[in-house]
Amino acid sequence: MAWKHISRVMLSAGITGAHATPKGLRHGFGVRMAQKTRNPRLVQKLLGHKSLETTAIYMDLVGEEERAEVLAAW
Repeated sequence: MAWKHISRVMLSAGITGAHATPKGLRHGFGVRMAQKTRNPRLVQKLLGHKSLETTAIYMDLVGEEERAEVLAAW
């Protein structure tokens, strides 16, 4: 039931493509939190990770996100 609800919400929001899944939505949230807070313990707690090593994946920004971080630091 939750999958159907999430799918309808994403479709109505215009979110489509390979990442338009609950897992993709969760991953996007994790990446965004990692970008905004830069606090791995908070991201770990919000995503429910047991290991900080799992959360570290979200802290490793690549591509455009990494470039934005560098530019923001200047």
